[in-house]
Amino acid sequence: MKLVVPYVGELAAEDARLIRLAEFLGMSCVPLQLANPAHQGIAYLERMVPKQPACFVVNPGVMQQWFDGDGFPPELVSFLVSRFPYLLIHAARPEPFHSSVIAAVSGGQLREVHRIGQSAQSYEIASEASDVCEAFAGLRFGPANPANDRVFSTGPVASGVRQVISIAGRPCMATMRREKSEIWFLAGEEVAPLDAEVGDAPLSEYFSRLLPYAMVLRHIFGEEGWRPSEPYASIIIDDPLLREDYGFLNFQSLLGLMRRHNFHTTIAFIPHNFRRSSRPVTRMFRENANRFALCFHGNDHIGAEFASTDTTLLNTMLQIAERRMSQHQSMTGVDCDRVMVFPQGNFSVEAMSVLKSRNFDGAVNTISHPRQRAVSLTLAEIAQPAVLRYGDFPLFLRKDSLHTQSPDLAFNLFFGKPLLVVEHHDAFRHPEVLAEVASRINAVAPNVRWSNLANVVSNAILRRRTSDGVHQVRAYSRTVRVSNDCRSEERFLIEWKHSGQAASVEQVLHNGRPCLNVVADGAGVRLSVTLPPGRAHTFSVVHRNPHLHLGSLGLRRETQAFVRRRLSEVRDNYLSKSPRALAAAKTLQRCFPL
Repeated sequence: MKLVVPYVGELAAEDARLIRLAEFLGMSCVPLQLANPAHQGIAYLERMVPKQPACFVVNPGVMQQWFDGDGFPPELVSFLVSRFPYLLIHAARPEPFHSSVIAAVSGGQLREVHRIGQSAQSYEIASEASDVCEAFAGLRFGPANPANDRVFSTGPVASGVRQVISIAGRPCMATMRREKSEIWFLAGEEVAPLDAEVGDAPLSEYFSRLLPYAMVLRHIFGEEGWRPSEPYASIIIDDPLLREDYGFLNFQSLLGLMRRHNFHTTIAFIPHNFRRSSRPVTRMFRENANRFALCFHGNDHIGAEFASTDTTLLNTMLQIAERRMSQHQSMTGVDCDRVMVFPQGNFSVEAMSVLKSRNFDGAVNTISHPRQRAVSLTLAEIAQPAVLRYGDFPLFLRKDSLHTQSPDLAFNLFFGKPLLVVEHHDAFRHPEVLAEVASRINAVAPNVRWSNLANVVSNAILRRRTSDGVHQVRAYSRTVRVSNDCRSEERFLIEWKHSGQAASVEQVLHNGRPCLNVVADGAGVRLSVTLPPGRAHTFSVVHRNPHLHLGSLGLRRETQAFVRRRLSEVRDNYLSKSPRALAAAKTLQRCFPL
């Protein structure tokens, strides 16, 4: 399948962005310069477009330029709907020629293009549109974007038009069949540039300029475009000791809540506390491994320890944290996933590089940028399972329950981002909040798999099938799980994208054994392998560690860590239950910071 994008003179900005989006999604594009005079157009198209499946893009502005403002000829419509299995009509404006193109291609079932007005209106995604809109099907949210969004008016008879996305009851994304062609109509004026910085902007600000295009393209190209693997989720509780009660958290009550509402909890565990876990709670973890798990939460959790730019200090802290959690595993039988949740959300680019060199699988954080540099992520960065901007080490983003709404969940599912929710012990003042967010996730993603963070990040992959039948896998975590769901032996090409970091790669392991056929260069790491049917395989990149480390962090730091941890526990277990006492303690903390 090819996306054929015609142009006159040079590509229109919206068509250039459409091509960029299609290529980002793994699809092949063919820009096609239109020859003059336009009356020779059909013969020219027959000669220039290969006899293979293609989606032909109709930009009314380009057609207007090609025909020099004359009408859109019926014979061209007949040719397009008989020659191409797919047509994509987009970038229509509320102008007479644009409306005439819409009417001609739809056979009069859609008519004019209209602005939506300035009053707050919502996007309405048809509940039966899951074949195209996936998890967005049935959702309603907004506000719509008056600067970009347009709608189509329908003709007296529009029974052949399927309204997929509407605004105030009128279609802004619609489809129909005509002869041999499935035709898609998108009423927005612009395609969002993938390098646009969006930061924490709400989804509604860029939804109509990104998602309808991505939905249609992925529907048309099928397996040839990048698609996520199974959806995974986990609720992460930061800080608590493994004691029966910690602040408002009671582990036995949490287990009952998870069973009733079907979710999984990962405890972001502070390695400093490795000697202080109670036997009943660790036994609960062992006996309910499908509900409970641990991951790293810093080392001592003091100050902004992982915002340091000192790689020797960072390497030493991680070495100590790993040793502590290894001892904890020996004492309790509870393993700890090699995933880091940064204390207080603070990290540095250097911390990400050291985590990679120590072969952690990934990092999870609420804040998307290093402490030293407040940056805004681009659309291209948030429309992937993980952010790779910082040292090529994957950063998986999470949100608290309040900000985990159904449209955001649908966005994550569409682009393969894990569903990660963060809370602290005080969420258990009102445990129904966790029950509600778990139910929301289970409703939006009925096939979601709740699991520990090691499984969550290792399954955060994108897959596509090339025209020659090879399964291409784009990995984000250091360790990934790849399954061959076919009934026959299949060829797989697995890739980790890096920028000039090949020298740090020592080897790649396949189910724990060194792989052959590995290529590591400035573009990343690539591995070609044949997998038998019906089995899942694990692949891991092993990095060298060039960083120095200290013998210890020193008595002063150890004392500071001890005092801070005990004071934090007093706050969580006692002061948090008295608003006045908690406010006084916070005042003292600001006056005498540790």
